[in-house]
Amino acid sequence: MEPKERVVTDPAEFRDLVAGMRTSGKVGFDTEFVGERTYFPRLCLIQLGTKTAAAAVDPLAVGDLSPLDDLLYDASVLKVVHAGWQDLKIMHQRTGRVPSPVFDTQVAAALLGMPAQAAYSSVVREILGIEVKKGHSYSDWSARPLSPSQLAYALDDVRYLPSLHDRMVERLDREGRLSWIEPEIAALSSPASYEADPDREYRRVKGWASLDRRRLAVLRALIAWREGEARQRDIPRRRVLADESALAIARSRPADEEALRRVRGLEWKIGGGSSTAVLAAVRGALALPEDRLPEAPPSRPRGNGDRGSVVGLLGALVRSRSRVHRVAPEVLTNADELERLADGEREGLAVLSGWRLGLLGKELLALLDGRLSLVIHKGEVVVEERSVTARDGTDPRHPPLPRSIPGRNSR
Repeated sequence: MEPKERVVTDPAEFRDLVAGMRTSGKVGFDTEFVGERTYFPRLCLIQLGTKTAAAAVDPLAVGDLSPLDDLLYDASVLKVVHAGWQDLKIMHQRTGRVPSPVFDTQVAAALLGMPAQAAYSSVVREILGIEVKKGHSYSDWSARPLSPSQLAYALDDVRYLPSLHDRMVERLDREGRLSWIEPEIAALSSPASYEADPDREYRRVKGWASLDRRRLAVLRALIAWREGEARQRDIPRRRVLADESALAIARSRPADEEALRRVRGLEWKIGGGSSTAVLAAVRGALALPEDRLPEAPPSRPRGNGDRGSVVGLLGALVRSRSRVHRVAPEVLTNADELERLADGEREGLAVLSGWRLGLLGKELLALLDGRLSLVIHKGEVVVEERSVTARDGTDPRHPPLPRSIPGRNSR
């Protein structure tokens, strides 16, 4: 049975809707927002769905959103989302709290063999056999009135979430993977996932790792200032200072407005309070003692042929196991972890903990230690345990990989 649809603009109707949905124990949740022109995304539509009802709530009309908080922060009600990080972040920005408990159908899809970033429409088609029409991903949701097609699109985003949850939990349980999803989703309900550290935001700037510690201090100060300025004025970060300009300032370390004027992209911003603040941030960073400078990024050798081959071999094993176990490779591990494994690191890697350790991590270590081989069989990469035939305990056909890769520091 299709859920009944409604558009809610009246505060009293909103309260009644939420009161009814709280009794269901499970609610699909989604939002539509506009974030291109502000620091804080502007919430423009709230979608809620149960198995019997789907509603689009206009927050611009209802005003008081405390009834929504009563629903989202009710620990007895499961909130079902799809790729819900941004939706939950908006709630955290509003209240300082994160809805819980939560189930994310995109995360579940990746554990069931679908792509790590599977679209909602793809998951609905795969799990429920229903086609969902798309077409309003880039609508201006702040414009009023909303069109019937916009509302239909918005309601589609929640009407199937409760049923998706039921089917996906059944499949996860049947395949022995239900326990896998718990730690993956736990981060969604952790406030730490949404609280940026201003002193570490500079690491999001592309190219930051190319700077020395003193220049990193300049970049850190600039980005921390930008973060506070953008937040206070509620404008996009780039309107305060673009990443490229911040990186150029950190490299050149201008001492006055004339030098600042030579930084590409800053010509129209020179003069006034902003340039004064930028120059103050530069001077402050240059005056820091050595023990207060940011740590340099880990030094990892690049361009070593053997090391690159090791990383490539590890990647081949990941892709092979991804196919065998039907889990998206991006969920199993990532390129950074493979590089760290090749460099001898073993601590703090997700692939060497939890369910990933038994599914893949142990085999990655065995491959590095020369206890596994990758061979081609009928056009596919397959794993073989190495036989012990030589006196020194190795298979002469497959000599073990050296523990110290030539050209890098061994641990």
